[in-house]
Amino acid sequence: MGVCPRCCSAVPLHEGRPVISTAGAIELWHPSCFAIRDSRGVEQVTVIAPAPRRRGVHVAAAGVAALAGLALCAAHVRPTHASTSLASPAATIDVAEHEVLPLKTIATTQENAPSLEARWPMPSEANERLDDLYPSLVDWIHPVTGSEEHMPEQASRHFGAERKGIMRAECGAGHCGVDLDGPRGRPIVAVADGTVVRVERHELGLDGRSGRYVRIEHDDGTLTAYMHLDDIADGLEVGDHVDGGQYIGTLGATAVYSAAPHLHFSLEIPNRAGDHGDNTNTHYVDPAPFLVRAKIVSIPERKHAIKPAM
Repeated sequence: MGVCPRCCSAVPLHEGRPVISTAGAIELWHPSCFAIRDSRGVEQVTVIAPAPRRRGVHVAAAGVAALAGLALCAAHVRPTHASTSLASPAATIDVAEHEVLPLKTIATTQENAPSLEARWPMPSEANERLDDLYPSLVDWIHPVTGSEEHMPEQASRHFGAERKGIMRAECGAGHCGVDLDGPRGRPIVAVADGTVVRVERHELGLDGRSGRYVRIEHDDGTLTAYMHLDDIADGLEVGDHVDGGQYIGTLGATAVYSAAPHLHFSLEIPNRAGDHGDNTNTHYVDPAPFLVRAKIVSIPERKHAIKPAM
């Protein structure tokens, strides 16, 4: 357990982000606090310490560590004029009666944290917002049911992160989608109404890296892909119509070799109006602005896909 240098609240080791400070010490940050580390800090307040019964109160090492964390955290926001030596495992702290100890408030940083929509503003092409050009991008259903996050905090899971062997100029360092977390077997749904244009049930996928996946074309020509699925909905085939929020498979780890199970989700925009079907005349765009505005549902809509008319 550590103390976040920004908000001064406890950080579990398995949830924190370790950072080496300029002094060479290891700090444990909340991921959300680290993302806004350069914004205005929270204000400092004073707390009146209870009067001790005698001077020279001996404090256990754990108590000293907690006080040290708070003191360091306060110093991170506003310089203090006093320091305490913590060289001894069981230090002696002298506290005079009615002495005022400067401590920092806990939990006001959320007021300063930018919203997800502010972090991922709506993109545009030809001076028009994409959601105006392509109506299917409005009112998405988040593809991971019951997700605890609209977007992952880790930059390595974002669009444009480094990936080896992928040469797409629009994908930054190679990652052409977003890796969404969730437990293996979590139901995955279509983000909007559309027609299935590809179903790959081979465990590794045709390229050895996509795994089982479904690709859906939406009414305005945009395409979404759902990769690394463990299972695909029974009977789902190319040409079937699905609704937004309809079950299409389960989150998995097919063709995932070194990472935890996840859904690789991507969004493509047509290069030429009027192109339809399983075509590649498209370019990838970051789906984050639409994911952070999507509705998360706890239960998928389970029904048979509508088969194409004969």
